Amino acid sequence: MDGNHGGCDGGRRRFLGAAAATTAGAALASTNSARADEPQAPAGAANAKPAVPLVTLGRTGQKVTKLGMGTSWAVQPSFVQTAVFAGVRYIDTSESYENTVAEQVLGDALERSKTRKDVYLVTKNSQYRRATGERALKVIEERLDGSLARLKTDYVDCYYLHGMSGREMSLLKDPAVKSAFEDLKRRGKIKFSGLSCHDAKLPEILDLAAEVGWVDQIMFKYNFRSVNHDALQRAVDKAAKLNMGLVAMKTQGGAEATYPDKVKEFVQKGFKREVAAIKSVFTDERMHVVVSEMTNREQLRENMSATREALTAKEARLLEEHRERTANLYCHGCGHLCETSAKGVPVATVLRYLRYYQAYGKRDQARALYQALPAESRAIVDIDADVLDAACPHGLPVTELLRTADKRLGLA
Repeated sequence: MDGNHGGCDGGRRRFLGAAAATTAGAALASTNSARADEPQAPAGAANAKPAVPLVTLGRTGQKVTKLGMGTSWAVQPSFVQTAVFAGVRYIDTSESYENTVAEQVLGDALERSKTRKDVYLVTKNSQYRRATGERALKVIEERLDGSLARLKTDYVDCYYLHGMSGREMSLLKDPAVKSAFEDLKRRGKIKFSGLSCHDAKLPEILDLAAEVGWVDQIMFKYNFRSVNHDALQRAVDKAAKLNMGLVAMKTQGGAEATYPDKVKEFVQKGFKREVAAIKSVFTDERMHVVVSEMTNREQLRENMSATREALTAKEARLLEEHRERTANLYCHGCGHLCETSAKGVPVATVLRYLRYYQAYGKRDQARALYQALPAESRAIVDIDADVLDAACPHGLPVTELLRTADKRLGLA
């Protein structure tokens, strides 16, 4: 479908197409970086030198590492310390991750290792929907105070409205919400404000966030599958021109765990899609940080290396081939194309929860999220399958996947 008319896969290939041109320069730069597997000085030490390249996070002016540590998976305190001591200086968490346990683990680990001031720490408010008008400050600050207590800190570097959807966009224009964040900044409880989003309305949300002026940074789904979405590219351009901090998440765009037989050929070629996917995001100079879920040393080493090594021409070619071959196995999040035929079912959201269940192994979280949807959002039986399936430009068996989601995640 033509991206200029709202399609999910426009004709531009600037994202991967530019990769080969960056190889020589990035390779030269990488020779001046520390090796990912070399011992690093403890964070906070006078001679500490991060093994991950540093960037300035947009208009925040803060120096952070290009690689951020995500914590929505269960994370061990020892691994938090390992990542920080190895050079990672950006940590992303939320009150909703592991039902507040992620914040508790981070708080304990950072306090014990005395490394809180060495990292740029982000957490998120997932219960902000009632934060309107005169209730805004109270609703936002109460949740923040709980996070600060668990994190054992008196401030966070950035505080997000978490998982914003098109339904909550009006909050960005609410002067009381803006005032609440500004008040928290004045009192030193947060340094910067932001939001996270992987909604089908991402381009519109990113546009509006750039316009309202008080959002300093935004974390959003951005990977080799979504980069040709022309509306998203225009929104990213706009945000970059205003020097917003841009943080990529869900960079893997994976269907591998669900359909391993479809990608066996790539594995046999020695292609490390996970590494190439992260490298591909860094070919886009507008993006500042990639937040990646890491739970072991091997993943940490590979991700750190990916921040210093350019995407090679071979990797770019295989990644593009992989994208084309598996496009019909992965929901690209373009719900605006099919949800008008879905009779109130938020297709992209439901299929994202199914991916949490099938590919990420987050079964309890996926069930809880799905079951929290209103009944009309789970009315799969009322959908006209032929119309809905025909609306997907990638050929996904949408109705079949929705029924699978209801069976796996539903109340029955």
